[in-house]
Amino acid sequence: MSGESPGVTGVVLAGGNSRRFDAGDKALATLDGETFLERVLGTLRASTAQPPIVAVQTEAQREQLRRTLPPSWDVRFVLDDSSLAGPLAGLLSACEAAPTPWIFAVGCDMPLLDPRAVRELWTRVANHAERAPEAVVPVSRRGRREPLHAVYRRSAVISHRNSVSDESSFNAFLADFDHVDYAELNELPQLIRLSTTNINTVAELERVAERQRE
Repeated sequence: MSGESPGVTGVVLAGGNSRRFDAGDKALATLDGETFLERVLGTLRASTAQPPIVAVQTEAQREQLRRTLPPSWDVRFVLDDSSLAGPLAGLLSACEAAPTPWIFAVGCDMPLLDPRAVRELWTRVANHAERAPEAVVPVSRRGRREPLHAVYRRSAVISHRNSVSDESSFNAFLADFDHVDYAELNELPQLIRLSTTNINTVAELERVAERQRE
């Protein structure tokens, strides 16, 4: 599949506290002269047909991030669900706001997000002839799931809202889904392994920046 993925809204989950990132808000960290948020949103704008959504924790964060983006970019901001904490709070709010049946959710700390990876995961949805899954989630060779680089059926996320608590993890949330396609990275193109790279510390950013210069 080439071009934009139809029926999918890109969602950036940016409401975290960046506790391990000494330089401040990870969304505003830079790689190759662009903030993480610019890089991720640029990829989503290139690979999905709808204006992307950014989920943030506070109105102050929303205004701070909005000021860093090009004025011409059509980006919608939503506030995390105030009754929850963590990335699930952003996922729920974004699903309630998205206009499409599907979303592609990604963390703001994945600046190597690749548009081909977005389309590859969407292709797995489209290729289920009989019954599409409620989510497509990459899984590493070591069994680590990547729920912040995944496709979700919007209605499924909303329908499981009552099972979510302040203590819920993404894995516990997904356990309530009826049908999740856990896509092993060794079955997917190499580009998805790179695309799922998340950066939690300044040291990790320096290593990624060094590899980018090689």
